[in-house]
Amino acid sequence: MAKPVIEDAVAIVPVRHITRTMDFYADVLGFERRSVSEDNSFAIAVHGPAAIHFVSCDDDEALGATANNISIYLWVREVDELFGSLKPKLDMLPEGRVRPPFDQPYGMWEFHVKDPDGCLLFFGENCTED
Repeated sequence: MAKPVIEDAVAIVPVRHITRTMDFYADVLGFERRSVSEDNSFAIAVHGPAAIHFVSCDDDEALGATANNISIYLWVREVDELFGSLKPKLDMLPEGRVRPPFDQPYGMWEFHVKDPDGCLLFFGENCTED
């Protein structure tokens, strides 16, 4: 009998407005709108093999607990090229929402973006020699 293997994991992020969130991920970050439920309560954004799921939430207490406390790490090939392609749109975001590429002490080259609901996105690649 084959050993069970977990093949993937996907974050499900609570957001206040599905449409605003999907517009941000598609128009600013270059994600594809994979799916949006008819009632606008759930959506999926993808970029290559990476996916993020969003669930609509109108509970202020729940959103307050998750805002600025959720992070997603996106592994990237060619971080500088991705950042360069996104930079014109990133430059239009409010101050403090973007951190340009930098070295992390744990051997990653990253840039950070905060989405409209406060989810911190890490875009990174390994910068250490194998």
